[in-house]
Amino acid sequence: MSLIETIWYQKLNHKNGLAIILLYPLSLLFRVITFVRRYFYKHHLLKVTPLKVPSIVVGGISVGGSGKTPLSIALIEYLSNCGYKVGLVSRGYKGKAKSYPLVVNTDTKACESGDEPLLIKMALQDKVTVCVDPNKDRGCKFLEEKGVDVIVSDDGLQHYSLDFDIEIVVLDGKRLLGNGFLMPAGPLREGKWHLKTCDAVVVNGETKIDNAYNMQLVPDKVIPLTYFLKHQGDSKALDTTEGVVAMAGIGNPKRFYSTLENLGYTITNTIEVSDHQKLSDEQVLSFARENKVVMTAKDAVKYAHLQSDNLYVLNVQASLDNSFFEKIKQKLIDRINH
Repeated sequence: MSLIETIWYQKLNHKNGLAIILLYPLSLLFRVITFVRRYFYKHHLLKVTPLKVPSIVVGGISVGGSGKTPLSIALIEYLSNCGYKVGLVSRGYKGKAKSYPLVVNTDTKACESGDEPLLIKMALQDKVTVCVDPNKDRGCKFLEEKGVDVIVSDDGLQHYSLDFDIEIVVLDGKRLLGNGFLMPAGPLREGKWHLKTCDAVVVNGETKIDNAYNMQLVPDKVIPLTYFLKHQGDSKALDTTEGVVAMAGIGNPKRFYSTLENLGYTITNTIEVSDHQKLSDEQVLSFARENKVVMTAKDAVKYAHLQSDNLYVLNVQASLDNSFFEKIKQKLIDRINH
């Protein structure tokens, strides 16, 4: 267990108590800075960009992965099936394009778009127009010009310069709010007050939070990388008798490891990679020479060009009660008719 996990997610004890005490003054400073920033945007002392079309932000109030991207995919697919022309805006974290706004296609390189935007485009194909721009305000205006009916932002809850109509907060069911402190003493980017002011709270996993929607990430079959990326139809799943090396460049890799083990796979080793990090081709292929390497879908888009029969992907899909989608749709209708 890393030092950060010990401080943020373990019960207060002698191991993490001193660290929290030492970091708490910085958390107070962080609270003041974020309060002032919100105040300035709320009272239009800083520019807020109004949008002509309804907008939804799927974000978190804590650091780390919580399942925002699978939820965004499920939500966009639902809205598209309801007849909405949906646009997705992202700042394309760690992506570097030659120019912006960047319209993401299925053959766009992950190094240009970032992981999540490309994954969303690959998952939804023509059901979404994906725009990457470090300047999200400009990206949203671009999508409006493209004629979308609704804009979804994958992450960006703290992007106060955009006046989002609907806010969805996603929490990890095991980590929840951690020790409840703001950064750096805790994992929170905002206080838990936001759970009461947002339009919906979605918890990835079981929850006892009042009025929150439960989301389960349902795993697909473990299939070869080439089948996943090229949508070449059905493929035989990797035999569960195989020992595998697990690679998860996501915020909470332990959830991925547990999913693999629950499917019956034995993890013989893990490839240490931080969230959004890309390993060199040689590093990945060196593991794949003698091992079956199973990676997340978010990792898979970064290694699409690699040729190896030992590279596999485990994708997950978000499953929620239909009442969640109906609530969001009704809020969109209310916004349009307002």
